[in-house]
Amino acid sequence: MSREIKSLQDVTTPVTPAAAYNTNPPSDFKDRLVKLIPSEIVTAYITLQGLISSQPEKDKQLYTIIAVVALFLFTPFYLKKVSEVSKIGQIVFTSIAFLIWVMASGGFHNIFPKSVLFENDFLGSMLLLLYTLGIPLVYKG
Repeated sequence: MSREIKSLQDVTTPVTPAAAYNTNPPSDFKDRLVKLIPSEIVTAYITLQGLISSQPEKDKQLYTIIAVVALFLFTPFYLKKVSEVSKIGQIVFTSIAFLIWVMASGGFHNIFPKSVLFENDFLGSMLLLLYTLGIPLVYKG
C-alpha cells in the first residue's frame, strides 16, 4: 500500500489506461493525517534517543545532533523508496513534521541545552498538536 496522499485531481485524471479503472477515492482528513506523520522515522529517533541516554553526558549532544541530522536527511529517501511517495509537498511536510516531533520529545533541548526556547517540551508539544492536526486541513495532495 502506498503512503502517497491521493488528491481529487489524482482520482479524476488517470495517468495510465490501467489507472482509469482505479476507483479509490481521494484521501480524506484521517488518511492525510496518518500519511503525514513520519511514524517509522520517529520510532527510529526514539530508539536512538534511548541508546543515547545511556551514553556519557559529554557525548549526548553530539550523538543527538548526528541522529537528528541523519534521520532528517533519510526521511525523503525513505518516503520515496520505501513508502512510494512522489509528491514533493507531502515529503516536505512530513520531513518538517519529524523535526517538530524531535522538538516535542525534548531532542532540541539535548542539542541546545542552554536555550530558553527549548527549555521545556511545552512549546514543542503545542506546535506538534497544531501542526499534526492543521497540515491535513491545508495540504490536500
